[in-house]
Amino acid sequence: MDQITVRSRARVPAITCGSSATSSRLDRHLSVLAGPAVPQTEAAEATSLMRELTSRDTTHARSDRGARVRRVSLFAPLRRLRRSLFGGR
Repeated sequence: MDQITVRSRARVPAITCGSSATSSRLDRHLSVLAGPAVPQTEAAEATSLMRELTSRDTTHARSDRGARVRRVSLFAPLRRLRRSLFGGR
């Protein structure tokens, strides 16, 4: 493998991938891995924040309607378009 130099970082082996998008994505991942380590306290704070943001509220008993409202439908824009084109029926 050829050796390439990343700006102000250690030498990283060049890895060739199939497409340029995959290659640039891999280069980004490698540059992040070659960068300075994140302090453990910051990593713990970020982890707890992500857990808090993504936690599901299981304490409340939900009715069927509440569960339906909270569920995101990916077909909602298509339904709106169909209603606007073909009317309510």
